[in-house]
Amino acid sequence: MKATFVTIIRVLLIFVAVALFGRGVTLNATATLLIACVIAMDALDGYVARRYGETSKQGAVFDILGDRIVESVLWIYFACIGEYPFWIPIVVITRAVVVDNIRSLALAEGKTAFGETTMQTEAWARFIVSSNWSRGLYAAAKAVCFTYIGFLITLESANVSGAWLTYLIPIKFTLIYATVIFCLLRGLPVVWEGREYLFGSGLKETS
Repeated sequence: MKATFVTIIRVLLIFVAVALFGRGVTLNATATLLIACVIAMDALDGYVARRYGETSKQGAVFDILGDRIVESVLWIYFACIGEYPFWIPIVVITRAVVVDNIRSLALAEGKTAFGETTMQTEAWARFIVSSNWSRGLYAAAKAVCFTYIGFLITLESANVSGAWLTYLIPIKFTLIYATVIFCLLRGLPVVWEGREYLFGSGLKETS
């Protein structure tokens, strides 16, 4: 229950952060800090679940649900205000829908996204999808990407000027594309190993 509460707080805070943007320098800076905190809290709910013995398949699904809401809200919002093309959230959200539906089929057979009962059977797939290294790096990529965008919005609202600002935009797009590519890369093993859940016995008969 405590871990679920943390996830709910994360989701509520991300809506607060989005609501604060566009309301001046101070609130833009506050929203940016909230984004960093919300993404950092992704590790907190897992820690709380383990600390208080609340780990469960349902809890893992709820955690992923919270992550999806946070990510989708940010990808869509920043696209809507013109920070990057709208095809980016379309790609990321499509990937999330495909991956999460495969995982729901796997869950029906007792397999989870992460942990000891993970649906990833091959070592390479577990490394890319569920290893602490991969999950930590992906969380860091999202944190840096979204926080950096918020930082730029704050600078713009403060009317900061200088030739050096022209170097900040390419960095933004480098972070965005790197995060999107890593997102897609982490989804590929789920699709590959999840094909048996999608196609069932038909695949097994032909393989």
